[in-house]
Amino acid sequence: MALLGAALILFSVAVYSALATTLRLQLEQNVALQAHDVARVLTPKLQLDVSVFPPDLEEILFPDVNLFINSSGVQLVNLEGEIIKRSVNLGNIELPDYEQALPANKNGEDYLFYTTSPNGSTFVVYSVPVLKNDAVVGAVQVIQPVTAAATALNQVGRYLLLGTALSLIVAAIVGAFLARRALAPIDTITNTAGAITRTHDLGKRIAIADNAREVGRLAATFNEMLDRIQQLFQTQERLIGDVSHELRTPLTTVQGNIDLLQRIAASPGPDSIQRANDINALLNETLAEVKAETERMSRMISDLLLLAQADSGGLQLQWASVEMDTVLLDVYRQARRLADLYKGAGQLEIRLGSEDQAQVRGDREKLRQALMNLVENAIKYTPSGGFVTLGLEVVDGWVKISVKDTGIGISEEQQQRIFERFYRTDKARSREMGGSGLGLSIVQSITQMHGGKITVESKLGDGSTFTLWLPELKTEE
Repeated sequence: MALLGAALILFSVAVYSALATTLRLQLEQNVALQAHDVARVLTPKLQLDVSVFPPDLEEILFPDVNLFINSSGVQLVNLEGEIIKRSVNLGNIELPDYEQALPANKNGEDYLFYTTSPNGSTFVVYSVPVLKNDAVVGAVQVIQPVTAAATALNQVGRYLLLGTALSLIVAAIVGAFLARRALAPIDTITNTAGAITRTHDLGKRIAIADNAREVGRLAATFNEMLDRIQQLFQTQERLIGDVSHELRTPLTTVQGNIDLLQRIAASPGPDSIQRANDINALLNETLAEVKAETERMSRMISDLLLLAQADSGGLQLQWASVEMDTVLLDVYRQARRLADLYKGAGQLEIRLGSEDQAQVRGDREKLRQALMNLVENAIKYTPSGGFVTLGLEVVDGWVKISVKDTGIGISEEQQQRIFERFYRTDKARSREMGGSGLGLSIVQSITQMHGGKITVESKLGDGSTFTLWLPELKTEE
């Protein structure tokens, strides 16, 4: 409103000033033209007359009124300031200070001035010298009231003032309506944000249907932000719960073994070789279990740290050209040793399928870790007598690395969640095998950091195939 009011006032002042200047110039030009016309008509008559000026001027007839407008009057003044003759339309109008033009007229100059009559009327007077034989003998003064121009100017001023006021009133009413309507979604957003703060309910959303306008897009962005925050909050809650549960089990085991050792050490009994052997056997078994649980906790903490660094962008990769066929051969050799370790010698066959030569840009150790996680899962969930096949192909600019097993398989419902942290398809069996449910999450994070993706194809009882897709690094020949 302030800006609009200032603009309208400036516009009105500019229009009023321009109109006033135009009317004044037109008025002055009009009286000047009329005065020169009258003087031009009178001068030839005086030039032919040899009589003295004052008597001669009394005999001079004014030009017809068509030489000037009816609202204008004319009077002849001699050099002594006496009014010799006046036009009829001047009537009894008295013009004070009309003699002020005579000094300029005596010098042959025109003179323009404004004067106010005793009744308050304002006139513009244009005085032109009258010549007789190249000598100034008097002056012709054309008088015109400024009432018409002043009236027109006053009317325009009133119209501008009234128009500005009405415009501001209409703008205020319409602006308030439009502002209230436009800012209503902002109020909805504020109320929703306040409700979320008070109730701690991240499930609330802003219901604004019009997503085309700026406020609608803001609401949509706000809802997307809430979705992300809710997802992160739920993930954090689930992560805290899962970590607490996963760490409680090994800690309970360690604590139980320590209590057992303390009871054995404190229990009295005959000091015999058999008892010493039993204690040593139990001690070795207990320490082995404590070591296994400690190593499991250490791996879990390392995996969590890697995932946290990946989420925060703090995981630094050693970027270089990586020959994936060489990495695959290294993983293949280590997979054979893992198969003998988990299943026994000759119980599980590790096969090497297609092996194209391909290069990618990435971190060799992280890519090797991702493949080893897939291979380790395949070995754990494939029963004895089965096989695990590793393969590498180049397909349309992508390096396709597959790990196929003949294990227990994964249902379609579970395939949607296997990449979630701490999710296990068979929780009891996974824990017995030492798994923490973080392996596939790590594989997915590493793959995405390399600009790739991971896919899975599986059926219950028919094995699974996990495939890494990495952008191929083109080499110049």
